[in-house]
Amino acid sequence: MNNVMFVYNKELALSAGQSGFITESGAYIITINEAKFTRGKEGAHFIEISGESDDGRKVNYLNVCCKKNDGTDNQYGINMINAIMGCAGVKQLTQVTKDANTCIAPELAGKIIGLVLQKTLRTKRTDGSDTFSFDIRIPFVAKTGQTLQEIEESKVAEAVNKIVSTLKDKDERNKSAQHNSYNNYQNQNNHQYEQYDDNFSPF
Repeated sequence: MNNVMFVYNKELALSAGQSGFITESGAYIITINEAKFTRGKEGAHFIEISGESDDGRKVNYLNVCCKKNDGTDNQYGINMINAIMGCAGVKQLTQVTKDANTCIAPELAGKIIGLVLQKTLRTKRTDGSDTFSFDIRIPFVAKTGQTLQEIEESKVAEAVNKIVSTLKDKDERNKSAQHNSYNNYQNQNNHQYEQYDDNFSPF
């Protein structure tokens, strides 16, 4: 009797040879590998998330700015972090030293979360060539596809599909050299996280 080892899957076959990283805007189910605390050259503070999608593609450098260059709170970013925590089922984040150069938030490691990512085209400062990065538009609960607002209002999952249906890449090429990471983050037109007030708890 022969043991069947593989069954042909057309979708998997077509993905062979493609990039091992997420390269397009869209909604993804992400397992967070690491969330670390970083600081920009101008003094802004960030939480930087890296992870892997459910189909094995990686994503790195998902930065959420929580403090501005002048040290004051960036409320937009703080709202974003709270939304990520809520969708991941995490009640608090602590800062733990991983090594001499890295501090992490271990509570997010291994958590599965939905993220709508928007691709931003940029120009490298070093050589002027094209590159890209991703911004988090909105997180959602991986199991249900709902945003925290939809859960709070007992609504079905619709917001993510609506956002993705009109989602376009941002083109900031030839502008990147004039803006640091915080300014790029601040210039986002999306204000989804303003709907999550500080008193809301998904737990």
